[in-house]
Amino acid sequence: MLSFHTRDSWSLSTTLWLPAPLLFAALWLTAPREWPLWLATAGLLHVFAGVWIGRPLALACLFALFDVAIFPLCVAVFRLNAQLPALRFARRPIIGELIYPLQLIFSIFCGSLLLNLALLLSGYPIAPLHFFSWVLAALTGILAILPLLRESKMPSHPRFNGREALLLAANTLVLITGYFFLPPLWQGLNLLLVQTTVVLLSVFALSGRGVGALLLIQYLIVVLATQQREGIFYTLTPDLIPAIWQAQWYLVFSAIFANCLYQYRRWIQQQQALAASTSAIIIRLSQTGSCVVFRLSMPEEEIHWQGSTEALFPDEEKTLSTLTLLDAHCDTPFLPGFRAWYSQQRESSFAREVVLQTLHGRQMRGMVLFHRIGNTAHLMGGVSLFLTASAAESPAAR
Repeated sequence: MLSFHTRDSWSLSTTLWLPAPLLFAALWLTAPREWPLWLATAGLLHVFAGVWIGRPLALACLFALFDVAIFPLCVAVFRLNAQLPALRFARRPIIGELIYPLQLIFSIFCGSLLLNLALLLSGYPIAPLHFFSWVLAALTGILAILPLLRESKMPSHPRFNGREALLLAANTLVLITGYFFLPPLWQGLNLLLVQTTVVLLSVFALSGRGVGALLLIQYLIVVLATQQREGIFYTLTPDLIPAIWQAQWYLVFSAIFANCLYQYRRWIQQQQALAASTSAIIIRLSQTGSCVVFRLSMPEEEIHWQGSTEALFPDEEKTLSTLTLLDAHCDTPFLPGFRAWYSQQRESSFAREVVLQTLHGRQMRGMVLFHRIGNTAHLMGGVSLFLTASAAESPAAR
C-alpha cells in the first residue's frame, strides 16, 4: 500500500513498486516447484491492493498478471547463465557483472512493452512515460537486492565482522542524516557527490554480502525519503514524480557501478591468490623433480593444464581432462582421500605419493598436490615425477 502513495497523474499506476524485490528474492531463494505458491500469493495481493486504491478489477488483474510473469522469467534466465556456452566470455569481471542488469533491462523492457500494449487494447489511457515508469520501478528494487541474493548462493559467505558492521552503520547514519535532517553542516556541499563517494569507497572495505547490504540500505533510505518529500532529490526537483525518477536513475547506476567495482576488486584478489597457490605448488614439487601445474574447477573436478603434459603423459593431454581420469592413471587411488580433504575445509593443501602409469605401460613414482585458492571453490594442483623414478629407468641405472 505504501507504493501506491506515489501514483502518477495520468494513470492508476505507481512510480514506486516495493513488492518487486520481495517477489524476486522469494523466487531466487526457492526451488521452481515452490514458485506457484509464491506467484499465486503475490498475484492475489496485487489484485487486492489494486482494487483497494480504485483500479477496475480487470485492470488490477492485468497488472498482477504481468507482475507475476516477468520476475520468474528474470530468475530463470539468471539460472541458465552458467549453462550457456555463448556466455563464457562473461567470466571477465566487468562484462560478467554488466550481463545481469542488461538481462534485467531486456526482460522488464519486454514485459513493460507487452503490458502497455495490453492496456491500450483494453482502452486504458496511458502516456509514454508510463512505459519507463514501470521499468524503473521494477529495475531499481531488483538491482538493489540482487547482489545480496547472489552472495547467498556462493559456496562460502562469512558472517559480517565488526568492521563491516561499523562501516554499514556509519553509511546508514550518513544517509539518514543527509536525507531526513539536512543539518547546517551539509549546506554548501554537493550531497549527491558526497553520498556517491562514501558508497564507492566503502566497496573497497566490504565483502560481497556487505556491498549487497549497503546497496539495499541505500535503496530503502533514498526511496522512502524521496517519497516523503525529503532528501537530496526532492530538494533539487520539488516535484514528487520527477524527484522519484531521478532517485531511481541514481540508484540504478550506483548499483551497477558499485557491483562492477566490487567484482573487479574480487577478481584482482583471486588472481593474487591464484598466483600465490601456483607459486607454492611449484616450490613444493620442484624439490622432487619435474612437474606440471593445473587448475581444478570444482565441483565438476575438471582439469585445466597450465603447461605441457608431454613429459608425464605423452599424447594424453586431451584425455586427462578430469580428476577421475587422472586418478585412473594411478595404481594407488588418491581421489577418495582428496574428496574427504576438500569437504572438510581445514588444511590448505593435500599431497599424496602415487605410482603413475601411462598408456604405454610405463610406471613412474610421483606426487599429486592440491592447494586451495583463497576463499574460492576452485583449486590449484600439480603432478611431479621423483628424480629417482627417471633415474631408475635410464640406461646407466640398468
